[in-house]
Amino acid sequence: MTVYRSLDLFSGCGGLSLGMSLAKNSKGDSISTACAIDIWEIACKTFEHNLGLKPLCEPIDDDLIRRVNQENGPFDIVVGGPPCQGFSTAGKRALDDDRNKLVLAFLRAIEITNPKVFVMENVTGFKTFQNGKIHEEVVLFAKKLGYQVRSAIVLASLSGVPQRRKRFLLVGSKVGAFKFPGEQALPHDENLFESDEFSLEKFFVQKPENGTEKWTFNDATSDLPALKAGQRLEKYKTPPKNSLQEYFRKGSELPLDHFAVGHREYFIEMLSYIPQGKSALDPEVQKTMPKKLRPTSGFKNSYQRIVGDAPSPTITRNFTTPSSANCIHPSQDRALSIREGARCQSFPDWFYFLGTTDEKRLQIGNAVPPLLGKAIGESILNALIESKKTKTKA
Repeated sequence: MTVYRSLDLFSGCGGLSLGMSLAKNSKGDSISTACAIDIWEIACKTFEHNLGLKPLCEPIDDDLIRRVNQENGPFDIVVGGPPCQGFSTAGKRALDDDRNKLVLAFLRAIEITNPKVFVMENVTGFKTFQNGKIHEEVVLFAKKLGYQVRSAIVLASLSGVPQRRKRFLLVGSKVGAFKFPGEQALPHDENLFESDEFSLEKFFVQKPENGTEKWTFNDATSDLPALKAGQRLEKYKTPPKNSLQEYFRKGSELPLDHFAVGHREYFIEMLSYIPQGKSALDPEVQKTMPKKLRPTSGFKNSYQRIVGDAPSPTITRNFTTPSSANCIHPSQDRALSIREGARCQSFPDWFYFLGTTDEKRLQIGNAVPPLLGKAIGESILNALIESKKTKTKA
């Protein structure tokens, strides 16, 4: 059994590192985060509190990565989600734009550490930013370093997460073909890896019908007690009802952080008119509620009630604010609690978020779901084991 060493860049509160630590392959190989780096102080404290490793809370640059590589390396795996604004000035390389400097910092870290595999996680628009220019430059950079590169948009609900969260993944491998989480089989195509034309046809995009969505919102949360807006309850309502709830509750300790933010009385009354899957902005819903309660503006997913018998919608940093997100509880007239948001992201109940309510909400909404991280880790380990088989045959 081999323990592969990972460097987690832009590590946040630790969702990806936690998930990868849960991964195993058929040989019992595993992944251990040897070093994590993030500039967000409260997220670093949450990471250390839960995972026992103190991240370096410093800006990522070449000097830091060289020092980390010398003191903590070598690293078999590098992962991370560099913030990207997708900017590019006309006639200028996108990676030369200062507003994309963190993506370049991630790539420079790959160049310095030379891992066997790297995974870059990002927003779904990364593929199309600047008409695909930044994606093209990232792929070319990695290919020049000797990596085979694939990219995809994966759906977290097909990896055991009770949430339909889409994320962009770009993988570079020096050990052979990498199969994305939920990808049924690798395409039999000699041009499997990105060509210089960056064909969109070879870009893997997961849809719900491509696999099995095992868990719903109700599956994830039905053992938690009902709350009113502004209320906190820290004890479980029932024993675990399924294996997902057993996973959440294993090793848990109070407090659960199961509390809901307060709403004004008129707002709570307005919520009571909204059926599952509908928004207060829908014309048919507005017909049923008094005119004084009807909101007159909002985003596409504002004031929307979650469907309980389906995976939750994407948990954003606004999951306690119904005016900004699809986050109204399926049967209770309030926004999601902190623990419900964490569970939709697949964090176990023992994982406790430090900081203010706003800081907890931001950490949860920005995190990689741990069960998606587990699936990514398993895909990495399977690629590494296939590489071993190939070397043995040779």
